[in-house]
Amino acid sequence: MTEENSTSTTGPAPKDIRQVDPATLGITWTDGHESTYGVRHLRENCPCASCIDEWTGVKRLDPATIPENIKPVNLQSVGLYAIQFFWNDGHDTGFYSHKLMRKLCQCIECL
Repeated sequence: MTEENSTSTTGPAPKDIRQVDPATLGITWTDGHESTYGVRHLRENCPCASCIDEWTGVKRLDPATIPENIKPVNLQSVGLYAIQFFWNDGHDTGFYSHKLMRKLCQCIECL
């Protein structure tokens, strides 16, 4: 995938994903943006049908049920449009679209 292709039709795509520290994930995007995310923030915003009601959009996930030590143990690209996280609490059904990931960015520029 070339950088031009990754931004021309689907928007910016992750170029590099790294664990900054135990509580923070970082992504460098093909458009140069440097995103940071609290891993708990990502887990709390899982878009899967178990965490968000598909019909109403109401959040089903109670943040109090998320372990304090939550962290991704693995992740994988889903096509050219999303990231799937595998969390240490066993949850792994959420596909985080690149658009959602940009919306969830917690860098100084985006806050």
